[in-house]
Amino acid sequence: MRVRKVFWFAIVIIAFSIFMTWYTGIYSSFPDSRDIFIRLAVLSGLFLIINWFWTYLSVRKISITRNQRLLRYQVGNVFEEEFELINPVRYSRLWIEVVDLSNLPGKSGSKVLSGIGGKKNRYYISRNILTKRGSFILGPTLLRSGDPFGMFLSEKLVPSDKQLIVLPYLEKINRFIEPPGYIQGGRAIRQKSLEATSFASGVREYQSGDPLNRIHWKSSAKREKFMVKEFDQDPQGDIWIIIDGDADSNFHELVIPDVQFADTFWALKKKTAFKLPKSTFEYAISISASLASYYLEAEKAVGIACADSVMTVIPTEKGSRQLGKILETMAFFEGRGRMPINEVIESLSTQIARGSTVAFVTPAKPTNIQLCLEILLRRKLKPIVIQISRESFVADSETQNDFEFTNFPGVKIKYGDSISAALESIRYF
Repeated sequence: MRVRKVFWFAIVIIAFSIFMTWYTGIYSSFPDSRDIFIRLAVLSGLFLIINWFWTYLSVRKISITRNQRLLRYQVGNVFEEEFELINPVRYSRLWIEVVDLSNLPGKSGSKVLSGIGGKKNRYYISRNILTKRGSFILGPTLLRSGDPFGMFLSEKLVPSDKQLIVLPYLEKINRFIEPPGYIQGGRAIRQKSLEATSFASGVREYQSGDPLNRIHWKSSAKREKFMVKEFDQDPQGDIWIIIDGDADSNFHELVIPDVQFADTFWALKKKTAFKLPKSTFEYAISISASLASYYLEAEKAVGIACADSVMTVIPTEKGSRQLGKILETMAFFEGRGRMPINEVIESLSTQIARGSTVAFVTPAKPTNIQLCLEILLRRKLKPIVIQISRESFVADSETQNDFEFTNFPGVKIKYGDSISAALESIRYF
């Protein structure tokens, strides 16, 4: 419990009344005036005690719960959270201040509620637009109340362990350039795959440990024994997406969190006007997430790599589970790496299967991009260059670091460009 300025004013009145009681009893010509100051001191003391007791009861036994529909959202979505204040006792609460202490940018859960009846609950909903990737703890929540005269303030901290994961912003891509196969004519690579692919090469007899979903029932019925399907690798190879996490290459503009979304009405209105922050790394993350989503929906095996503060590599795999793994991993990238993109590709190229497509997203200088291309072509890999124009993010920049594309697919994306439109326009140069 904390005391406020009004408390010290009451203390001064009590001290003055006690002093005047002593003074009038000895020096005053009107001894009866002593009774006035005695009553004033007693009433002030009772007033102080009553307010202290009021404040003590104000947050006692009261609780709050925070309910969310989902704990995984994408950047740009409206996060909705329901607060329920529970008063389990018979007496009313004059006012309760709810303070949201979570680290979620643009949070709007703090409110002041008044007139909460006995054995009544109070609900309200907070909405805000998610503008930052990462993990955020939805709490703790501070409940604060006091007496009607503002002498005391009582607080109660309600802990919370719920965690909100904000995934990268992605845009729907309707079409994208098909990666060329390493073998001319798109013929199948006659190399057995340990995983199911879209290219079945034949059947063989069932062996212990084979998945049951690979049993070919028609062949099994014909031969009167279990037969399982065999698969060849994708003739177009795997898809690798490499993100440039070098802090020296990327640009990020520090933005003060916008508080205009505190009103629930405007949060819903502003959803359609959401824009990515002025950060080359955020654009790279969004581009990579959009590409991964497109390729995985097309039943391609996709892997990602990024040399952030630590090197992160997710091996190629198919399916929606892989997309969830990729998006959740990307949610924690910060763009604080110290390894240039050409060194990242140099270290990874030996681990990527020949004939695979490598799409790298970078704001690096043309010299670094040229080195990346030479490494990939030397390793018989198919490059796709997505260059983010760093100069378009920096105000009044006169430096031009655009790369000239020749004989391979590539695109340049500037600040404010539509990611989906830019990626759909990619072509061979």
